[in-house]
Amino acid sequence: MSAAPAPERAVEVKALRKAFRSRAGKGHQSVVAVDNVDFTVRKGELVVLLGPSGCGKTTLLRSIAGLEKPDSGEVAIGGRTVFSLTAGIYVPPEDRRIGMMFQSYALWPHMTVYQNVAYPLVSVKGVTREAVRAKVQDVLAGLGVAGLDHRYPGELSGGQQQRVALARALVGSPSLLLFDEPLSNVDAKVRRRLRAQLRELKQQTNFAGVYVTHDQEEAMELADTLAVMEHGKIRQVASSEEVYNRPASVYVADFVGEINLWAAAIESVDERAAVVSTQFARLTIGGVANSVRPGTKGWLVIRPERVNVVPVGSVVSYAVAYRSRGKVLDSIYFGARCEIRVDIGGTEVMAWLSDDDPGRTYPAQGDEVDVLLAEESFQWLCE
Repeated sequence: MSAAPAPERAVEVKALRKAFRSRAGKGHQSVVAVDNVDFTVRKGELVVLLGPSGCGKTTLLRSIAGLEKPDSGEVAIGGRTVFSLTAGIYVPPEDRRIGMMFQSYALWPHMTVYQNVAYPLVSVKGVTREAVRAKVQDVLAGLGVAGLDHRYPGELSGGQQQRVALARALVGSPSLLLFDEPLSNVDAKVRRRLRAQLRELKQQTNFAGVYVTHDQEEAMELADTLAVMEHGKIRQVASSEEVYNRPASVYVADFVGEINLWAAAIESVDERAAVVSTQFARLTIGGVANSVRPGTKGWLVIRPERVNVVPVGSVVSYAVAYRSRGKVLDSIYFGARCEIRVDIGGTEVMAWLSDDDPGRTYPAQGDEVDVLLAEESFQWLCE
């Protein structure tokens, strides 16, 4: 029985490198923004580039778009090479068949919705005025903004502006959509609503795209595949769930969500579990490969929502790897959860307790509590 064919690639990036010359300090130094990056985007897939400011995600996006010329490597869009230093290929942005959405949506305020959306088609040879109108009306209707074609951008809501910007990006039937932090300029509640709308649009149109953001929540909500960047390199490429639950490094674990992090060393390991020593306790944990040797140093990671804080002496129904008395340093109620910091013998532990019981009371600052850590809650990461 033959294997199923691999999904066609919308984007393929190979060994891409881009450096900028810096005038800071004495002389000229090179700052590497994109450092030998490889990644692919399949047709119908939205890959989100996530990382802090200065990690290279926007430079990588601009290199795919043709707005930056890389120093080396290759970029192919829809199977067509659009940049290759060795082959001497550079296809300008307007010929790459891409659509792009910017932070501000970049809708021209003096143009109507129709004029904004039609703009990518007006200079295309062989496309009649009637064909342009039909295409614009079709894409506006598909995105739920039909009937707004005579309005100006200033007369639209944020969600409507987003859909118009996406309509303009889609109208030319691009091979790829690129998003440069398009939701960063709106408040949190509007941003959540626009993310939901963008997910709906993705389901409707099944576009392939690359989306840049520094917002972890936004990235995890939108991504089919998440690519976490640091210092010009991609540190992990996986689903949002895998990145969160099985981070490839301490950097990824710490950047994507909140963590408790403790230095640790392996004392013993077998097929079932490992015994590790930390600054505050010896713990038995799962999820450690039995190829890891005793004496190996690394880190224990546990997410705060997997730490339980209970009244002193409470009985629980699950296996506990560690239990200790502690004192509450701080307790902050956020509505959906209560964030608690507890001191256990000089080690601070952060816990998130969900507000799933309307009658639940939370410990206050200064209270004594028991901190419980389940065996399966830990993630072991080598140094």
